[in-house]
Amino acid sequence: MTADANAQKKRLIAMFVINAVCFVLAGVAIYGAVSLRIDWLRLVFLGAIIAGLGSHVWFILGWMRGSKGEGASS
Repeated sequence: MTADANAQKKRLIAMFVINAVCFVLAGVAIYGAVSLRIDWLRLVFLGAIIAGLGSHVWFILGWMRGSKGEGASS
């Protein structure tokens, strides 16, 4: 496996971990906001969603940066 492929694999695993944490956090936050009526948890829910989407953007930008060096001459 090349160094770029290793970096992408690490970035993918990091994205999965961040998404799993954000998923659980968002679930707990929306439960607390809706069922327990703790209003500030809506901001936690929104923050978890933004962080999860941000991890996707971070992964895709790293993938695009890594694929630029492959010399796509088509």
